[in-house]
Amino acid sequence: MLRNILTLLILSTFAFACTDEVPVPGPPGPEGLPGVDGKDGEEAYTFEWIVDFEDPDYSVLLPFPDDFTMLDSDVALVYALWDTETVDGEELEIWRQLPQNIFTDDGLLQYNFDFTVSDVSVFLDAEFPLSTLGPNFTDDWVLRVVVIPAQFENNGRLATDYSDYRAVAERFGLTVNPVPDKYKKIKRPQ
Repeated sequence: MLRNILTLLILSTFAFACTDEVPVPGPPGPEGLPGVDGKDGEEAYTFEWIVDFEDPDYSVLLPFPDDFTMLDSDVALVYALWDTETVDGEELEIWRQLPQNIFTDDGLLQYNFDFTVSDVSVFLDAEFPLSTLGPNFTDDWVLRVVVIPAQFENNGRLATDYSDYRAVAERFGLTVNPVPDKYKKIKRPQ
């Protein structure tokens, strides 16, 4: 008898749970941030400077724009326009990620950087006096800084080769203006 009552109780509970009632939707969520219709929001940001490394410290400070906020968890990468090459009639920019080491007749020269949430410092370091460097080593450097939000590093996507500026630009949908021709003609030391 107890077994029959228990079975009846379970079946009646199951019958009430399997009704055809449609649940009432809850209130709508908060409005999202505005964006460009039909396009995803930005995942990374890029900034460009043309600089000279000058005596006495051979460093440049690249401040982020006032309307940009970098988080403590974000990462900055720096690329230098190193050369250009023509492929199938199209001139391609060759970008190198810093740091870069150059072996000169005088010893090792390094282009390096560090960053904070408000700026990037790019500097030269060498085994010899930097004042002996010619303009090919110090003048008219085109630098691109890419700020990558850390939230995108562990989201299950395929790894990005951060040493390849084109791969980074494609991965994060970066759009930047082409470098002026006068800077493309500068050949950097190899």
